Amino acid sequence: MVTMSCSNSSNADWFIEIESPDAEEVLPEWIECYIIENIDPTICGPLSKDLSAILPLRSPLSSAETNASTTNQFPKTDHLKRARRRAATENEVKLSANNSSAQTQKLSSSSSDDKTSCGNKKLKSEDVESGDINTEKQSNGHNIKKRKQKDRSNQNSTPWSLDVLVGSVQQCNDSLKTATTTRNATSPSLLAILAKYGLSEESPNFTRQSLPGRPAKNKEERDEWNKSVWPTLFFEKKTTQFKQEEIALTSAEIELMKNGMQEALADAMMGYTQWREWKEQIEPSRDKELSLLISGALVIDPQTGSIVSRASQERKLQGIAGDASNHQTWASFPDYINPLSTAPLLAIQGVSRIERQVAISNGMESDKFRGGQYLCTGYDVYLTKEPNIFEAMSLVHSRVRRVIFGIPDEGMGGLGGPKSSGQEAGIHSLPGTNHHYRAFRLNLSDGSDGCIGGDMTRKSLVAELRNLHPEKEVDCRNI
Repeated sequence: MVTMSCSNSSNADWFIEIESPDAEEVLPEWIECYIIENIDPTICGPLSKDLSAILPLRSPLSSAETNASTTNQFPKTDHLKRARRRAATENEVKLSANNSSAQTQKLSSSSSDDKTSCGNKKLKSEDVESGDINTEKQSNGHNIKKRKQKDRSNQNSTPWSLDVLVGSVQQCNDSLKTATTTRNATSPSLLAILAKYGLSEESPNFTRQSLPGRPAKNKEERDEWNKSVWPTLFFEKKTTQFKQEEIALTSAEIELMKNGMQEALADAMMGYTQWREWKEQIEPSRDKELSLLISGALVIDPQTGSIVSRASQERKLQGIAGDASNHQTWASFPDYINPLSTAPLLAIQGVSRIERQVAISNGMESDKFRGGQYLCTGYDVYLTKEPNIFEAMSLVHSRVRRVIFGIPDEGMGGLGGPKSSGQEAGIHSLPGTNHHYRAFRLNLSDGSDGCIGGDMTRKSLVAELRNLHPEKEVDCRNI
């Protein structure tokens, strides 16, 4: 469980988020790869394209089992680029100079041969008139001049070389092994591609190097790798730092959550008032005093800050016979006669009641009717105590956005993870469900651990919640 750290900020420490266990795949720091060094720039593009066809660096988009099984057995290389441009070594500079000199001599020799051929050739009148011979001479002379200018320009710039990433050692070895055991004319092998460009796995520039086995964690690490190791892609939105900044609560959100918890407490107080009213009606006929644990629950639209539904309001509509606005006689008490009528479920039923009324009054196609089969999409739910597993799953089905509660339930709690009710993950973050919501609990610290010490509003709220749910009073600093 990852929680927000303590500080002296009165707002930042009001609530603690209950996050799911880190399920991210642990990638190796480094992986062994094959590199072709100092590649001819003219073949870099075609070679990279051919390599990508049989040894893709990116994971295949297909979800077929064959692709998945083949990809998962090799190290991930999604974050690595295919080619690298770097400063040339001294030997590479000498080799490049020799090759350039040889090409220049070849071009000069070709130009001399052309001149001799033109001198010995019997000129036609139309060739002289059109100036074709002069044009050819000028063209050859221009090419030589251009080559010399380029050579002088290269002398003034830093020499560079191109390297190409073939793939991970495991992936390349598997491809080479497959090529020697099977003969499939429709699928080119790594050996065939290397031979196509005059290369082989025995070439001196076919080397093995250690490259980053995971994406960079931040821009500084990316820049360092790009400069001294290998160019990599930086997935900023996948970094832990970006995710934390993306989901950080704003001051306005925290204020809304504080008010929501106060309203949830008020709803619980109203629930106990309703309970006393119902008991007064039926108590004379009872041999023993009745008792019932009641919690508060309400649904808020975070876009407007308005309360959509209260558990106490829905309880009254269900329990009082006839028109609840004109009658105060309780026909029944939902929480007592129906184990499914808990505060969170009553609040959800209140949203359902409102949507039915809107659909009847304005039609299901109206803008006022929030379309879709899910009741609480985008809504936040506030509870005085942690929902149990059943209630937490009901909130998943209702597609709530967030759940904020006060007192945790170590015995039956559905959001606290392994220290609540034994499950490895809270219901809100189960990997097998098609909806997740964020879960927060009120910080119950009294200040003795160094967190907040002077926020009397929060202390007062915590004290009232503890009085409301005394059986749940625990040292939450150890949760």
